[in-house]
Amino acid sequence: MVERMVEEMERMLRKDSNASLDIIEEHEKQINRSNQEIEEKCLDLLRDKDQFAEKEIRMLVVSTIISAKFERMADHANRVARIAGWAREDEIEIPPELVDMAKVVHRMVQDVLLSFLTEASEKAHDILQRDNEVDYLDAVLSKKLLSDLGEQDQAHAQMRAQFLFCTRFLERMGDLCTSIAKRSYFIATGERIKPPEASGIA
Repeated sequence: MVERMVEEMERMLRKDSNASLDIIEEHEKQINRSNQEIEEKCLDLLRDKDQFAEKEIRMLVVSTIISAKFERMADHANRVARIAGWAREDEIEIPPELVDMAKVVHRMVQDVLLSFLTEASEKAHDILQRDNEVDYLDAVLSKKLLSDLGEQDQAHAQMRAQFLFCTRFLERMGDLCTSIAKRSYFIATGERIKPPEASGIA
């Protein structure tokens, strides 16, 4: 559901006429319910079982954390989609860098889901590295939006301020993906992953 939300959010940023905020909001409600259900299920399992293998304990404990992070990601996707909807209504151009950020984050979400569901721990490093790209686009776009904010008319200035919020929400979504990737790696291997050294993209 989170991946579907992020995909729809990206489509809204691209001003796809078929993209729907209603789909995003309905998914967010379902994700909130699912998050609570996952927490309750994990607690029930821990209460009912007498003995777990080490990996099973990691899965139960860490799954509640991952679930909460997916729920937070859905919140951010909903906020970005709402702002994209306002821009579409007011016929204000959405910065292409914002669309680029959404594409990178969407790919991160897909990879982190694959990493978690298939225990493809090797993907975690790629996800962490891709977060540098999101941070780079965040820095570039924030500087661009702030550079001539005072020269814009009121409607465009207000929308640019909203786009700044979008960059922050997308940057946080990237951070949440890296956090989930690290925890998926821990579930699969029992080891903590170290973040990669900062590259030229930062």
